[in-house]
Amino acid sequence: MFQKVNFNRMPAIFQIKSNEANSTSLHEVFYFENKYLPLVKAAMNDWIIYYHPARRAGDRHRRTAGYFATARVVAIESASGSNSHSVARLTEFCEFPSVPFSIASPSATARFYYEQNMQESDGSLNRHANQQRVRLLSVDEYNAIMAAAFGSIDDVPKVDPSPYVGFAEDPPELLFRSRFVTSRALRDRTFSKAVGEAYEWKCAMTGIALAAFDGSHEIECAHIKPVKDSGPDSVRNGIPLLRTFHWLFDKGFISIDWDYRIISSSRYNHTKLDLLINRSGRIILPKNELEHPHPDFLHYHREYIFQP
Repeated sequence: MFQKVNFNRMPAIFQIKSNEANSTSLHEVFYFENKYLPLVKAAMNDWIIYYHPARRAGDRHRRTAGYFATARVVAIESASGSNSHSVARLTEFCEFPSVPFSIASPSATARFYYEQNMQESDGSLNRHANQQRVRLLSVDEYNAIMAAAFGSIDDVPKVDPSPYVGFAEDPPELLFRSRFVTSRALRDRTFSKAVGEAYEWKCAMTGIALAAFDGSHEIECAHIKPVKDSGPDSVRNGIPLLRTFHWLFDKGFISIDWDYRIISSSRYNHTKLDLLINRSGRIILPKNELEHPHPDFLHYHREYIFQP
């Protein structure tokens, strides 16, 4: 049976399918069967967490299993051309380091599940609940996953509540979740960590990695499709660059072609910097193909930011 719904706003889990892991639209839409409609409606105007199930044998390039992103549900629509599916429209997508589905418990006979409904009375996995693509969360469950993803709340930059503009009827706990997740400082820090780790803290265009004694890195992680243009905080929309190359990239002096070749504008006149660029003339790529820059975001940069 599905979870009982009280129709108050509640956070939820959206579980993706294996063929959706490489989608560039996860930050905007989630397709689901209409049998889940009551659950998605209960999450309307609240936050969801994306979950990717465990890999199957032979799936080398699938996303790591676990909870990996959060976003807010802002609309629900019928899916075009389908009477059996609907679409949840999302905003404020934020990818974070994968949080495992469960962790070892101090008890040797059981594991700790972030979703309490996942555990049977005997401590085993509730396999029926695990198959549901939409699952409601309690506030405590949502906060526990977010704390595991972002670290302790004490580490989170302080957020001034005054500029927040949301839904007037939002309850205090929802306002807190919104301020927590929409903090630009927090999102930038999380985005930079995810992108930096994917590229092993190397500049994608030069291969240079410079680290200070305090553990900080010289590279800056740029959004390929800018945030102001609705670019998501996703590894596939990120590129680590030395500061000068970051500036050149943002100003449209350089870009990246469909085959990852570095291209330069006719206005680019910095031949000394060319000596730093990878001999291949292409950017270095993460080992995991699912972390490679997405062609759609690269195309956006070439079309709307790059100056030929």
